[in-house]
Amino acid sequence: MTQRVELATVLDRLAVDTLVTEYARAVAGGDPEACRPLCVPGAVLDDPVLDVREEARGRAVPRQGGHGDGARPYQHLIVNRRVAFERREGEVGDLAVVDADFVTPMRSSGPGRTADTVRGGRYRIRGVRTAEGWRLSEVVAEEVWQGGAPAAGRN
Repeated sequence: MTQRVELATVLDRLAVDTLVTEYARAVAGGDPEACRPLCVPGAVLDDPVLDVREEARGRAVPRQGGHGDGARPYQHLIVNRRVAFERREGEVGDLAVVDADFVTPMRSSGPGRTADTVRGGRYRIRGVRTAEGWRLSEVVAEEVWQGGAPAAGRN
């Protein structure tokens, strides 16, 4: 690779990483609508933390198997990000695939609920380069575990 191509790849990695960070911030807000500007039209979001599945028609529907317990995220961390670029029509760089893990402390808000939980899992995120920059085309999350709040005295 030439230095110019290597620089372009680094810049693309930073742009995709920033996009994933913005998605995490939107999820932490608990509002699927905040994710919309980050996505291409027809993007698919299937994320148990949001407790919805965003259909390609742009309509949020309740997610089967979601947590449904009134818990809302108050922090959403997407970590261990691995970014790869795929070929499209022989060219590298217009499609990105991010494999990552997530950890989400959740605060219960339902009646009689006082305990917090922590949830974790894995993401498969697909992005596409558009005229406006990188946008999400698919986000699929798999919740792998959940447990009690962190030990007392730890932040």
